[in-house]
Amino acid sequence: MGRKVNRGFTLLELMIASAILLIALSGLLSTFVYSLLINEASNNLVIAANDAQYVLEQMKSLSYNDLEGYSPPQFNNLKDETISDPVVTQVSQGLKQVTVNVDWTERGNARTFSLSTQIAN
Repeated sequence: MGRKVNRGFTLLELMIASAILLIALSGLLSTFVYSLLINEASNNLVIAANDAQYVLEQMKSLSYNDLEGYSPPQFNNLKDETISDPVVTQVSQGLKQVTVNVDWTERGNARTFSLSTQIAN
């Protein structure tokens, strides 16, 4: 009768397999963390766009001659969020361009978003 050989994994094989698994998992984890950061940045950009759109909609309800005197409300949807006074530029007779700038801080970096529209008399 032949001898039955029970051969399992050696310690070296287990260490190599563990190292490969660790490298693969660390790559997946870093991708997951990066995705979370990108998601946060996208969310903040949408919030800034909504706030700027709100200001522009408020300005559209004003009379044409009162656009320059508009002062935007204070928002606190983002960290250190400020909305500067809208920039109103005369494009042509009876047409003004309004630009709203939103500034905020994201992970220690200053971010800015601008939104413009034109309002006719």
